[in-house]
Amino acid sequence: MSLFYEDVGDGPPVVLVHGWPLSHRFWEAQVGAFVEAGRRVVAYDRRGFGRSDKPWTGYDHATFTRDLAALVAGLGLKGAALVAFATGCAEAISYAAASDRVSRLVLGSPVVYPDPLAAEFRAAVRGHRIHLLDDVLLRFVAVHGHSALDEQTRLYLLRLAADASPKATADCLAAWESAGPGRDLARLSLPTLVVQGEQDAFVPLEYSGLRVARAVADSILITLPDAPHAAPLTHHEQWSRIVLDFLT
Repeated sequence: MSLFYEDVGDGPPVVLVHGWPLSHRFWEAQVGAFVEAGRRVVAYDRRGFGRSDKPWTGYDHATFTRDLAALVAGLGLKGAALVAFATGCAEAISYAAASDRVSRLVLGSPVVYPDPLAAEFRAAVRGHRIHLLDDVLLRFVAVHGHSALDEQTRLYLLRLAADASPKATADCLAAWESAGPGRDLARLSLPTLVVQGEQDAFVPLEYSGLRVARAVADSILITLPDAPHAAPLTHHEQWSRIVLDFLT
């Protein structure tokens, strides 16, 4: 099992964890901003997505967490900041709660609690995968019913999502249905930042970032007015600046 990753820049390490159903390309804007700010940036594809291997099994929370741990250990990273988005926040939380290699944690639009949407999407993905992904990505960038992202970039993201393993796309939704982050959230004892758009049309703020921030002692919650779920894309300059301020 091999994970694809990019390792660029010099300085304190930052590991970027993308969410379902995309790849490390989601972080294009952040990679440049973080490297220019003097950071070493590692952006990887979760198993089943992007250019990583696509085995038939292993699309569960525990395996994703082990993959992240193996990547960090294999690169010899210490004092790393984990910056995660959406469902990628689940393994970032679990790993940060158990590892001494992580110094700070950033959770962007966290999708870590079970949601009825997961079962709905899993039923649709089996026969209408591309249509479902198209709808999901519309929700990712929607603000008051209108897209906050240019259509060319959204279609680029759709191509990335469509190239993922169909099995991984479906099984990750099953993992979302059975999520139980309470114990790991309570164990977090490192500086933690939660960032989310106030107009998140995919997972509402009160069920996502607000709930996570309340569960993590001494965490910081920053919300972005008129920003959608995929705020690192649509509001990338503001989002990256907030994160870099926290990391420094």
